[in-house]
Amino acid sequence: MILALLLVAADVPAAPDDERETACYEADQSQQGMNRCAGETYARADAALNIAWAKVVAAYKGDQEGSKLLLDAQRGWLKYREAQCRAAAIDSKGGSIWPMMVASCMADMTRRRTHELVVMVEGEAN
Repeated sequence: MILALLLVAADVPAAPDDERETACYEADQSQQGMNRCAGETYARADAALNIAWAKVVAAYKGDQEGSKLLLDAQRGWLKYREAQCRAAAIDSKGGSIWPMMVASCMADMTRRRTHELVVMVEGEAN
């Protein structure tokens, strides 16, 4: 299961904060430190998602049907992301690595969703 997470993560384009993330992990290689780094990485990915979400909402302003569909899709995606990441990390549930596994998955999926939202507003070139 962990290998599957790593393979999925390998398909994700490098994030702009990769150097910050690497430095964090190198600074504290304890499990607690790695859990903290993964949580911080997820928080940055979530902040970027919220910025992209605001842009998409603004772009769909005035389109009542499109806005509703967009909101329904985002709510569904949030539920899916949570369930998918918990399921992907189930082998480590109860262990000290579990928070890192879930947060890493959440960050990866959030980066992908952010890209999807950016493409909706700005096109594929970004």
